[in-house]
Amino acid sequence: MGCVVDEHEELTIILPTYNEAGNIQPMLETLSSLYPGASIIVADDNSKDNTQENVLDFANSHPLTRLLRRDPADRGLTASIVDGIMSAETAHFVVMDADFQHPPGSVGDLHVKLKAGAEIVVGVREDKTKLSVSRMLASWGAHMMAQVYLKTMRRPSSQDTMSGFFGGQTKLCQRTIEEKGHKFERAGFKVLFDLLKFLPHSTEVIEVQFVFNTRRSGESKLSSRIILSILRQCGFVGKVTALAVQFMLINMVGRFLSALSLGLLFTFWIMGIQHIVYDDHMVTSTVLAFILAMSYLVIANKYMLTHGRRDGLVLGAKLVFTAFSGYMVNLYIFYMAFSAPFQCRPCQCSWDSALPTCGTP
Repeated sequence: MGCVVDEHEELTIILPTYNEAGNIQPMLETLSSLYPGASIIVADDNSKDNTQENVLDFANSHPLTRLLRRDPADRGLTASIVDGIMSAETAHFVVMDADFQHPPGSVGDLHVKLKAGAEIVVGVREDKTKLSVSRMLASWGAHMMAQVYLKTMRRPSSQDTMSGFFGGQTKLCQRTIEEKGHKFERAGFKVLFDLLKFLPHSTEVIEVQFVFNTRRSGESKLSSRIILSILRQCGFVGKVTALAVQFMLINMVGRFLSALSLGLLFTFWIMGIQHIVYDDHMVTSTVLAFILAMSYLVIANKYMLTHGRRDGLVLGAKLVFTAFSGYMVNLYIFYMAFSAPFQCRPCQCSWDSALPTCGTP
């Protein structure tokens, strides 16, 4: 009697993890139950909790599951996934998160497409409403940056280039990584974007929609570092932009300069449309307004660094806005204060036929 071949024997499921002790064992149990013939690689990014111990405990009774121990000096989500892909020994692979935001039941949908000959299959989030507003905006902005770059370079693309749920033909992706892997943003977060950048121009991308879920346990790793990382993935212009954004919103001196530049630009714009002359009163008002605005920034910086989430770009934007808005308010107050003594006091005016003549200075 012949052996029964499991339909998922040619599949490797890659789970990049970092501090997922609360999720990893339930995820492994679910995947092993749904796809008993599939290999599972947990590419852990040197977690500080019990993630690795939980994986090893599970692997003791499940030989198709293994823990990929990684170099502590080569950290990053992209690096973890790349190492997982290079370790795969099956014809196909699927990458997914271990926090249940990517539904385990949809892995089979991606694998069906791969078995049918698809080179890359991307899981497209059907409903992003479970994301916070900030995450939706960040995801949309990152996707647009990636789309512009991929279209400019005439590379394969997707409706969801930021997706962390995707699969591919193992040999094709391994060959791409061997040839172009040194150009990947290994410390970054969006390996699909890197793959799409360097896959052959003729690569066909197939999409499968899935329902995006909320995390079962643990905290989201989303931060402004992801936006900066994606910018660095967008070629030379993206790298320069990332440096500029980092300086203007994260570096303290850069924040001062950003607020100063924004304030001056807005001031000259207002003066232009209002036909205001830049006289001594305006100069004095501008200097005093900036002194107070910078004081606000220093105080806000000290307060915001000790309260709430200290995310670089978000914090920087808040500080720059604080200084800018403070400057505009103070500029108005000082300009009105210094201009008032020079305005004409109420008087009895005599008029001739052409021009008004003030009788009281």
